[in-house]
Amino acid sequence: MNDFLTDVAASVQSVRSNWGWYLTLGIILIAAGVFAMIYQGTATQASVVVFGALLILAGVAQLVAAFQSRGAGHVLLFLLISVLDVVVGYMLIQHPDAGAQTLTLLLAALFVFTGIYTFVAAMWLQLPNYGWYALSGIVSVVLGVMLWAQYPTSAQWFIGFAVGLYFVFGGIAWCSFAIKVKPDSSTTVTSQ
Repeated sequence: MNDFLTDVAASVQSVRSNWGWYLTLGIILIAAGVFAMIYQGTATQASVVVFGALLILAGVAQLVAAFQSRGAGHVLLFLLISVLDVVVGYMLIQHPDAGAQTLTLLLAALFVFTGIYTFVAAMWLQLPNYGWYALSGIVSVVLGVMLWAQYPTSAQWFIGFAVGLYFVFGGIAWCSFAIKVKPDSSTTVTSQ
């Protein structure tokens, strides 16, 4: 038990001694998020290309897994999925504008259907604070309808804006974490 507590204390001390790196990460994410929100079109295309590259990597990894699992009954499924990932990833890289339009339509549909589900589930189950869940469902539906109504214009800016917003909130979270774990100067003096 003492070894476990010693390891935890060492981990906490390591986190505290590296608080500056967490703060730097937060500031970089906030700056990248603001950039993405200002240059939404560029950020949208870059996001689609990165997504395409990730799909190609996933397809190659699944292809390797398919060849390593010879004799298993699901090899054909691995092959089909890996080829689909590679083909879709390649298409996204080659045609980022069309990819952004497709992804925006899929996201609009996702927002509408998950929003409806969230609202209905919140009203039906009425768990504690169910009003907030119902409100989030309504906001999701409204966002999905707005994306759909502004299509194809929304495809040019939405993904970049969403990625930027995600980076900004992630950066704020990392900055808050860094400030919270920063060693207090009075604690540092007394511990020496």
